[in-house]
Amino acid sequence: RVPVVNFLYLFMFIAEDINQFKQLFVNKLKGMLSDSELGAFILVLANSHQDAFLQGELDHDLKATFDALKDNFVAGRLDATQDDVDVFEQLLELDVSDIPVWQNRQVGDWEITYNSIRRLRPARASSQVLHSISQPYDASRFHFNKPFLKPEILWQGEFDGINSRVLFNKFPFSEYHLLIVLSPQMNNPQLLTWRDHQYVSSLAEVMAKVFPGFGIGFNSLAAGASVNHLHFQGFVRERCFAIERSHWSHNGGDTEYPLTVKRFTDAESSWACLQQLITKDEAFNCLYRDGCCYVVARRYQGSVLLPEWLRGAGWIDVAGAITVSESATFDRLTEDQVATGIGLLKPAA
Repeated sequence: RVPVVNFLYLFMFIAEDINQFKQLFVNKLKGMLSDSELGAFILVLANSHQDAFLQGELDHDLKATFDALKDNFVAGRLDATQDDVDVFEQLLELDVSDIPVWQNRQVGDWEITYNSIRRLRPARASSQVLHSISQPYDASRFHFNKPFLKPEILWQGEFDGINSRVLFNKFPFSEYHLLIVLSPQMNNPQLLTWRDHQYVSSLAEVMAKVFPGFGIGFNSLAAGASVNHLHFQGFVRERCFAIERSHWSHNGGDTEYPLTVKRFTDAESSWACLQQLITKDEAFNCLYRDGCCYVVARRYQGSVLLPEWLRGAGWIDVAGAITVSESATFDRLTEDQVATGIGLLKPAA
């Protein structure tokens, strides 16, 4: 079992407790808003709709910023990336004050979330068809050292001997969704190593005691990763995912999960499994929860035809929480459809 990080280090990672973390989350989002930054507005808008608390804290500032941005956009006074221009043009056709907060419903073991803003997200690499989970880092493509991302940094510093950078997720799909970039200056590709796996296993275990519900997800390339720069996805969610329920065989129950899941309670044994997958060039997703690591081997993205609502599936989808951006899909999806859909990602025997 990985030794738990000395609790003296806790005050060096983001915040001292959950209340301070949430206040920092809100304050950083407010401070990011500007009448000249399209990308920042899009990020704050998407994050504000996670729940009623965030919406209430940010709604007034968002409306004022949106009005100012519209005037500057029409007048051609904004310098923005093409991705942000494309998203903002779609927002101009909407009444942003009518965008609902995320809605959730349970269908059997599965959770479905309606997140209408998610449909505006550029696809990036999550839609590419790859033939290996190992790709060289390419500085000419999107990465987390881009200067324009500096305002999106929630926290950065050294934690337990490793430099970390924590950014907001521009189009979040889990509560208090974070991007955790380890040693960003090293320009490591999205390929898991023992050192990083060990560190994240310990981080998830320690921080769950500070932020109840804290966990970390990981997508290999060809398994939903949209950026080839080593990063993990943090979140704060106290309710369990479907994959964590006790009746599944990987948790000691007697019911088979639609995918092949292995659950580990120490970093060494989970790494032995992950190392085999990496050596065999198999795509996979991981979910790190307090003292546990769930490893899911899966088919390469693009190698099987998936339902539209499952395109770009990553760690949260294989964990049994599906995000959809259309209200009709949210209303109609059934328990069997979800189980069958994620089961399509199961590798051939």
